[in-house]
Amino acid sequence: MRRIERWIVKSDPERVYELLKKLREPMKNRQAHEQSELVEMETRAKTVLNSADVPTMLYPFYLNFAREIYTRKKRFAGPSLAREIGVLLEKWVARTLDRHVLERIRDEVMTVGEPTP
Repeated sequence: MRRIERWIVKSDPERVYELLKKLREPMKNRQAHEQSELVEMETRAKTVLNSADVPTMLYPFYLNFAREIYTRKKRFAGPSLAREIGVLLEKWVARTLDRHVLERIRDEVMTVGEPTP
């Protein structure tokens, strides 16, 4: 019963509205910043894809690889990040993407080098 009472208090519409009203501007600023970083990263990835003569219909798959690395860079660092990216690389190679192009995206766009053994 106590948990339910606390949930009812926390989920009161007026309280939630006031909280979100206070948080909206910082949330909007963070979202704008993240989107601009994402667009910049995708533009660099497209430059690599153009120079590697990757067919346009395969761009979404390579961009998804880059986005996954982008997400991992926000959560991991050091050897953990290198392992995570190694797993991603193998996943996308198994899906028939070109390893060399994926490695160029990893190294040139995301500035994450090859993992050391």
